[in-house]
Amino acid sequence: YPTSKLDVKFIVEADDRETNKALSILELPPYIHVIKIPASFPRTKPKAMNYATAYIKGEYLCVYDAEDKPDSDQLLKALQAFKELPEEYACVQARLNFYNPNENILTKFFSIEYSLWFEHLLKGLNLYDLPITLGGTSNHFKVSVLEKTGYWDAYNVTEDADLGIRLYSNGYKVHIMDSETLEEAPVSLFNWLAQRARWIKGFIQTIYVFLLSPKNHKKLGLAKIVTIYIFVGFYSYSFFLYAMVDRLVFF
Repeated sequence: YPTSKLDVKFIVEADDRETNKALSILELPPYIHVIKIPASFPRTKPKAMNYATAYIKGEYLCVYDAEDKPDSDQLLKALQAFKELPEEYACVQARLNFYNPNENILTKFFSIEYSLWFEHLLKGLNLYDLPITLGGTSNHFKVSVLEKTGYWDAYNVTEDADLGIRLYSNGYKVHIMDSETLEEAPVSLFNWLAQRARWIKGFIQTIYVFLLSPKNHKKLGLAKIVTIYIFVGFYSYSFFLYAMVDRLVFF
């Protein structure tokens, strides 16, 4: 993507000394701007991104995590998709997977899960024009729509899922693009459990916010409401059933 049209923001907590020190010794190009987030609660990714929206200059915005390795032509593909898609498409989501799937058995399972989710389930929802929960990265937005929908929920720990549902509730759509971003899969059981617990918590937050917004139900229709209940609501509570199933099997 032409650097003359790029406006990259590194969003870092102001009290993250290690990261800020590492950035200070780099000669960053002029199109990269470091934004230091003042220490305040909640200390969440969506809070940090909301703070950084005051510095937005472009018409489109893409979220990447620090370790991401997106396809080199991803931004060009996203821009082309926005030009070709109808006006109601507010977000273009790339597929996600991992660059360390063969590190251990946990990363292998994680890669299989992501392949099923992004290459099959989300593609199917996209084909049938049903609500899509966004990935936490490589989602490309129209800034004007982000502003209208209130950006991200600073208190939701899966802000991507929440925003995906809110976009559909406000009459917008999401497109799954043919491009991939590789991330780092958790390599230890402790890190995996922490991440999975955060996902469960965030999905529970998302489904309850949806349930408490009955005016949105009329806009969506039965098929889209059922999709949200299955892929957000049931997905959240299914984790609590696994222990019960385990007890039934081994009783």
